[in-house]
Amino acid sequence: KSTADFYTLIFLFFLSIGTIVLDYKYNQITYIRAVINDLVVYPIDRLSNLPRAFINELIEESSSIKNLELEVEILEKENMYLKIQLQELNSLRDENTRLRKISKASNITSKKQTIVKVISNTASPNKRVVSIDKGEKYGVYIGQNVIGVNGLVGQVIETAFVSSKVILITEPTHNTPAVIDRTGTNILVTGHANDEKLVVPYAEIGIDIMIGDVISTSGLANRFKAKIPIGTVTKKTSNRDKDFSEIEIKPFEKVGRMSELILIWDYKPKDKDDE
Repeated sequence: KSTADFYTLIFLFFLSIGTIVLDYKYNQITYIRAVINDLVVYPIDRLSNLPRAFINELIEESSSIKNLELEVEILEKENMYLKIQLQELNSLRDENTRLRKISKASNITSKKQTIVKVISNTASPNKRVVSIDKGEKYGVYIGQNVIGVNGLVGQVIETAFVSSKVILITEPTHNTPAVIDRTGTNILVTGHANDEKLVVPYAEIGIDIMIGDVISTSGLANRFKAKIPIGTVTKKTSNRDKDFSEIEIKPFEKVGRMSELILIWDYKPKDKDDE
């Protein structure tokens, strides 16, 4: 395109031929080429590769960040799952401890017992009756005594193949033959509209009973095993107009709010045929 370009081409042409000849005849040219490579070619190559390397690093970093975010998400899910499992294990551990305590405590009342779960607290529309998860399949029988860790809860009144119904001692229509442990006096304990207390209806004015006295089953009427704790006396009021004392008892068990109950097997109430 111009005279300058032409002469430049001629110069580079002869320079190339001269370089090839020198490289062929003299080994020293290798050293010169190495120096040129280190001082000129290598830096230019490095500079030319910088943008590509920078972009590649950005891409790798971005990919690494995405992988890390994915790993963090997976780890968070695993952590949540492990926390749920830990809660379940803690719940099972607490339940196991509670059931061991129940079993140990019930050995005092009966040599043979079975722990059952309450599956419904409203098994009857008008009475305090609960359903349990054991029935005729497990040998449960009508009249079987039901206790808790601390005292009497009720007795079985109906059985099905895999479940049963238990009437609670706090049911107002339910009567429990009982005895005052301190004096040995027999009394009749009845449920109350307030499910946190029991009453002794029509007790004599002069009955020897004091606040704090422990009340247990008497074994009379062959309905309950004798000496099962029921509760303690919390109130005694003499009503001379009606010639009887009003006595209130606090049950040892929170009868209507229990999740596990205990069936005892070494006592069976007598039915009419046996009597």
